[in-house]
Amino acid sequence: MSKGSDSPVLCVDIGGTSTKAGVLDAAGELHLIESIRTRPDTESYIRNLSELVANVRTRATDQGFEISGIGVAMAGFLNAERDRLLYNSNLSWLEGFPLRQRLAQGFDLPIEMEIDSNAACMAEYHFGSGRGSQRFLCVTCGTGLGVGMTIDGVPLRFAYGCLGDIGHIIVDRSGPLCTCGGYGCAEIMISAPVLANRYAAQIGTNASLRTVIEAAQAGDSIAVSILREAGEWLGIAIASMANTLFPDHIAIAGGLSAAGDLVLKPAEEIFRHSAGVFARTNVTLTRAVLGSSATLIGAAWPFWNSYTAREKNREPD
Repeated sequence: MSKGSDSPVLCVDIGGTSTKAGVLDAAGELHLIESIRTRPDTESYIRNLSELVANVRTRATDQGFEISGIGVAMAGFLNAERDRLLYNSNLSWLEGFPLRQRLAQGFDLPIEMEIDSNAACMAEYHFGSGRGSQRFLCVTCGTGLGVGMTIDGVPLRFAYGCLGDIGHIIVDRSGPLCTCGGYGCAEIMISAPVLANRYAAQIGTNASLRTVIEAAQAGDSIAVSILREAGEWLGIAIASMANTLFPDHIAIAGGLSAAGDLVLKPAEEIFRHSAGVFARTNVTLTRAVLGSSATLIGAAWPFWNSYTAREKNREPD
């Protein structure tokens, strides 16, 4: 991997189901990863988050890492100052909470926040399959469906600090109600909780996305069918994205990407069938190299000096 920042960064990935923390070194390698549940109780969660960051920082110091800052990637929209969550239907209990300020009270380090879809996209662009792309689109499939895009290595911030809520593109007008309040969104068709619940209903016991993927890899026909259908919905979604945004490369990241061809093959089949001729003949579709680690790695990207400078040069006065 190529050089990221001059010094190690403590990275945090706040997702709808779990929160991970780790240390990204100057060579782009992750170390000391720990995680906690993302529980819907603001004060207790913040205490647990602070303990998580403190534990990772202590372990990092013990191993000789000189942490230069804390990068926090978060699902949802951030405010203009990028110091708190503005909106996320899966994390509504954190909306408006002064997260950066609260973390700054406990840690004498620079703290930068970024939207998780941008973080994953920047990580994959810098260290993964997006290298060399001019218009790179990264689709992260996990508890939600996040989509980020870079133009010449700079995040595209169309609305609320990101590309917008493109993971909620409508793929089925008769689809179920999503947490966003809409019906038939891509997210409600393929997100991790939805797939896990669908499988659990079939087998009569609790399940997780990992359970579904492992069962499918072992030949379970029910799990294979669920992942194939998810891939088809994903293919419809990215076909619409490609028709609108014309990326030259699309990468699939997040927990669902661990299913590999079980999801990617049907996704590409439907994508190639549904997208416009120009869009589909000028784009490469791959699995993200960094997989489920992309967001955690990308949480450090605001500390990558050359990229930060380029983004600032592109921002309006």
